[in-house]
Amino acid sequence: MTVARVSHAPYLRPLGALGLLTLEYLIVTFCFDAYQLVEAGGELGGLGWMGLVGPALIAFGTSLWILAGAEVRRAFATIPALDAAGLWPRVALQLGCFAAFFAVTGALFANDSTPKGPTWVWVGLWLVTGGATLASLIPIAFGSRRLVVLVRELAAPLGLSTLLALLALGAGLATVTWWDRLNGVTLYSVAFVLDALVSPIYFDPAELAIGTPDFWVIVAPVCSGYEGIGLILAFLSAYLVAFHKRLRFPNVLALVPAAILLIWLLNVLRIVALILIGHLWSPDIAIGGFHSKAGWLAFCGVALGAVWLTHRVPWFAAQSVEKTGRTINPSAPFLLPLLFVVATALVTGLFVEELDYYYPLRVVVALLVLGWYRDEYLIGLREHLGSRSLLSWEAPAIGTAIYVVWIALSSWTTPLGASDPPEGLFEMAPPLAIAWIAARAFGSVVTVPIVEELAFRGFLLRRIIASDFTKVRYDRWHWPAVVLSSIAFAAVHQQWVAGFAAGVGFAYAQTRRGLLSDAIIAHVTSNALIAAHVLLAGAWSLW
Repeated sequence: MTVARVSHAPYLRPLGALGLLTLEYLIVTFCFDAYQLVEAGGELGGLGWMGLVGPALIAFGTSLWILAGAEVRRAFATIPALDAAGLWPRVALQLGCFAAFFAVTGALFANDSTPKGPTWVWVGLWLVTGGATLASLIPIAFGSRRLVVLVRELAAPLGLSTLLALLALGAGLATVTWWDRLNGVTLYSVAFVLDALVSPIYFDPAELAIGTPDFWVIVAPVCSGYEGIGLILAFLSAYLVAFHKRLRFPNVLALVPAAILLIWLLNVLRIVALILIGHLWSPDIAIGGFHSKAGWLAFCGVALGAVWLTHRVPWFAAQSVEKTGRTINPSAPFLLPLLFVVATALVTGLFVEELDYYYPLRVVVALLVLGWYRDEYLIGLREHLGSRSLLSWEAPAIGTAIYVVWIALSSWTTPLGASDPPEGLFEMAPPLAIAWIAARAFGSVVTVPIVEELAFRGFLLRRIIASDFTKVRYDRWHWPAVVLSSIAFAAVHQQWVAGFAAGVGFAYAQTRRGLLSDAIIAHVTSNALIAAHVLLAGAWSLW
């Protein structure tokens, strides 16, 4: 008798393909700058505008999920299971296509000179390898299901989402062209704010240059931030259409000009902040991390703020807004500590060049969020412990083994001998340096293990097994869930191979006795040994 195989995670492969695409997109955007080709003109100049494709894809995915989330989930739920023997060859093919695309992109974008050979050949190779990279994700995401059938089922939301994505791309391009008409308004606004903060300033409207005599920038159209106006228009359009029954018209339309104005004001402040950071602190940080991230942070903040207002302000909502206490969300205690820590690191990372002076702030944020959910943690711990002891020899033993594996695997890529601490420590007063080291060690040994195990083993591993992760026992060993959660865990660590091995080890610690606390204790043990290795042996590269 043949038993049909049932997939415990119908969205596993689509989400895995999406995660793979996201990772590859981040790798390409971090390594190469497309806009430098705009000045080249011709075919290569056209490739320089490919940086706008990423926001368009984000707009497409967001719109599709907002407009047809339930239909997409139902369609994905019918995708048949695919065993590892059929999956890994498809993954290998996709990675091979991406490697070819990355090589061609490097030849085009990473060099100051045009690569040898006809330009149209290189452009064609770039388009073919890029298309192959995207097309090779389809067999991973949809398996043996006929894609034509899936497209037919989702024809309406796919068409509307594509239209919104094209509108986002077109709006981004159109608003960039507004720079010729609006540059005076922005530049003079920047000069007005900057003049109130520092003196003297350097301002040459004819050259679009603004700053101080020591540090000034030329504000090019692509860096002006006006594409954020196009993106916020596309986002709010999708949101207003999708949730029109929950919103009060025409009141809610006031959010559109307000969001546009706020995006523009934040862009002015972004340019002012960039100049001040370069003038008072570090030109490298101003041109590097802050310049590349502040615009996206502003867009995300405005978009999320607009949605939040429609849920919280009765004037925008079709139904009355009731005041409630703390919302009961089972995933929040597991995910929010890590998300808040990551958000803090992202914001402080704008002002960090080498030594992360603001690391203690992450520890404080983590403790505050953990303290907020302390009742949920204590109740959950009592329920899962039962008559068992919190402490056992297995968890520290597994943590020690993970430490040994981490050191062994890390030694392949990183010299683990004695190395000098970050230069920034020498510039700090001794008491501050000691306090920073103490905070770094405390975070590594206490807060990091807790927030990471809550997110990766407590939530993600079980969420991959079942949509209602709260009903999945902690002693459940599920290879796909262990592998995928360990890959996600590795992605947030510099040592990917060691991070993956550690993720598997912490999953084993959890499932051995069925206690998330064992994974946390194992993580605490391994991180404590690594911290001791850093401080006693001077192997600062491990941090």
